[in-house]
Amino acid sequence: MDPEQALLEARRLDREGQPGRAALAYKLALRAGSEAAKVDLSALLVRMGRHGEAAALCEEFLEAHPGHPAALQNLAGACLGLGRLAEARDHARALLDADPLNAQGHLALALAGGGDEHLRRARELDPHDPGIRRTLIHSLLPRRAWEELYPLWKEAIEDEMEGPRARFETALLHLTYGHYAEGWEAYESRLLPPNEAFPRVDSPQPVWDGAPFPGRTLLLHYEQGFGDTLMFIRFAARARARGGRVLALVQPEVLPVARTAPGVDALFTLDDPVPPFDLRLPLLSLPRVLGTRLDAIPAEVPYLHAPPGPCPASEAIRDTPRLKVGLVWAGSAAHAQDALRTLAPGDLARFAALPGVDWYSLQVGMDEGLPFATDLGGLLRDFGDTARVLARLDLLVTVDTAAAHLAGAMGLPVWLLLPLVPDWRWLLDGPDSPWYPTFRLFRQLDGHGWEGPLARVEESLKDLMNHRRGTC
Repeated sequence: MDPEQALLEARRLDREGQPGRAALAYKLALRAGSEAAKVDLSALLVRMGRHGEAAALCEEFLEAHPGHPAALQNLAGACLGLGRLAEARDHARALLDADPLNAQGHLALALAGGGDEHLRRARELDPHDPGIRRTLIHSLLPRRAWEELYPLWKEAIEDEMEGPRARFETALLHLTYGHYAEGWEAYESRLLPPNEAFPRVDSPQPVWDGAPFPGRTLLLHYEQGFGDTLMFIRFAARARARGGRVLALVQPEVLPVARTAPGVDALFTLDDPVPPFDLRLPLLSLPRVLGTRLDAIPAEVPYLHAPPGPCPASEAIRDTPRLKVGLVWAGSAAHAQDALRTLAPGDLARFAALPGVDWYSLQVGMDEGLPFATDLGGLLRDFGDTARVLARLDLLVTVDTAAAHLAGAMGLPVWLLLPLVPDWRWLLDGPDSPWYPTFRLFRQLDGHGWEGPLARVEESLKDLMNHRRGTC
């Protein structure tokens, strides 16, 4: 086998994003006598996370070719992956001694603890390198440097994405920063593949554009999760003010409480026959057609209520003068960002010793409970039951879940625990939410987990208990 041809074939596979086949081809090129294949293979192995193999190849190559720039760069990357930071710094400095304008050398030195000035220098030298940009973004997050982050996020979309995916990411960017006019418009891309949200109704009736529709019937239909339905059903009354009748297609679990929403003439689920209608619109498109801006969100609460009727879960709540607090610590595992927003039950153990509090778990779908809390999750049949329980509590402490939206829609006090970069609807700063006036937001402030927010919740609970004692 000709070593040059073998190397070219390996590089082709590498460029085409076939790492497994490319690694094998590089090894075949090595056997054929291509020394350069060691350098290229080491770079691929670093990207694959096989840092030990990459380091060995680089060290072998550098013995025969001291100071080779690409080999030094790959070796620095491999040492970073192995946690050998002092070695990574040495190799990065050697690379920069030979070429002070090597952007990857500055990047490696920054990642090895050489200082942020090297990261910014790498960015100056190679402003469009996606790896440098991602590293800079990750360095800004723990500092909550949102103004610096915005142009980098925007640039990443423009350089690395295209089509509906780029449009959807643009929507998240604008919505996260509160640019609602641009955000709602771009958010329509969620309905296009490969994005995951999609309408639940496929019909020839036209999509409503927000114009008055007297004498006609508008169908609003759910999409995405329970929390989205509970949050956006608030817009039904404003839609109804522009026309005739409003129907709403909702999930069965949401139906009992959605019946209490103003502005809806009739509700049904996918199991029911579809009533006649003239216009249709997904619920999450309502802010766009109604021209909703950040300073004009319809946040009059309550707009949902606990339905009448018996409920074993609510009947299990003790009628005592103690503070009654509900807890939810995990969302749906199907949610793309669930790992960021979900707590471990053990994280909440700090609350067990707080005096004067009766704890109630509203968590569903979990085998592991809280030893200090009365478990109501297994008794909750739907969000009607959840609403009945919430109506008897003094406070809900929760991560970003549908239960939070329901409590907020009912006008109940909610302390919401949020990750460093939260879902777009909670914005990036501040203790309050324009969507729910009874919310208090407890944010991660440094990217170091939940210790900080939970400690602030604990202190706030102590303050609340002292205030209650002082007013008795």
